[in-house]
Amino acid sequence: MKVAFAGTPAFAATVLRGLLDSEHEVGLVISQPDRRRGRGRKLATTPVAELALDAGLPLRQPVRIGEAAAEISTHDALVVAAYGQILRPDTLYAARYGAWNVHASLLPAYRGAAPIERAIMNGETESGVSIMRMDEGLDTGPVALQRTIPILPDMTGGALTQALAVLGSNAIVEVLVELQANSLTLTDQNSLYATYAAKVEDEERLIRWSDGVEKVNDLVRALTPHIGARTFHSEFSGPIKVLCSTVHEKKENRISSRLPGAILPANERIFVSCKGGVLEILKLQVPGGKVLSAADFLRGRSLSGVFLS
Repeated sequence: MKVAFAGTPAFAATVLRGLLDSEHEVGLVISQPDRRRGRGRKLATTPVAELALDAGLPLRQPVRIGEAAAEISTHDALVVAAYGQILRPDTLYAARYGAWNVHASLLPAYRGAAPIERAIMNGETESGVSIMRMDEGLDTGPVALQRTIPILPDMTGGALTQALAVLGSNAIVEVLVELQANSLTLTDQNSLYATYAAKVEDEERLIRWSDGVEKVNDLVRALTPHIGARTFHSEFSGPIKVLCSTVHEKKENRISSRLPGAILPANERIFVSCKGGVLEILKLQVPGGKVLSAADFLRGRSLSGVFLS
């Protein structure tokens, strides 16, 4: 089957790699335009565009995907994975068999832009991918295939993203085979069970130490490594990213009676009081610095009696 592919981040690049390794032909790749990123504001290409260029595939990077609708129409199907734009009808239905989305949740749960982060933030123990025939709604189309995966207690957003990308790359190849054989069965979503996964806003990144310790740890896991949960320290003018943490139950800690956010002095370790327990910070990043272990962060510093806010 000849497919066009639309995607942007590393998740989508993994899906594209799966298609390239399959029997299907990728005749066109569409990704977001190059944009300036980082402190140096250097022009950077997307992971999908980079893979397409390395593989010698036809690549389009339009401002709006509709600009490529005519080219999409020469393909059997359009596969979409984390592209980053809403598709209009002229694009949705351009290919012979329509557009098929690799979505990183078990639909109808977690429709929207941030299903992976939201699932971990909410303490879910299971996630998965859904292959959906796209319609004009927000992740509302009928589902062709779902595959599940456990969310392990220490799994970060980055680790779950990669695991789901591999799962999704295999699933979309399977769906395309069945689509070509005219043996595909679609199941309508029950919108009564729909939940939504909106983009994580800046204010949601802020750690609230008065929350339960498990909730704080889930926030850290969900936003690691690409977004980062944030807190503040009086020594730094900007936010500190907390990038790895673990939970200590209330009965095991010595500061359960402290106010939320209180730091317990310890030898090369950082413990912070939360509701119901203590969070140990294992890795963090100060403004303008690199990722540090707790021991490296504490070298030359004393955090006794200091609050994070």
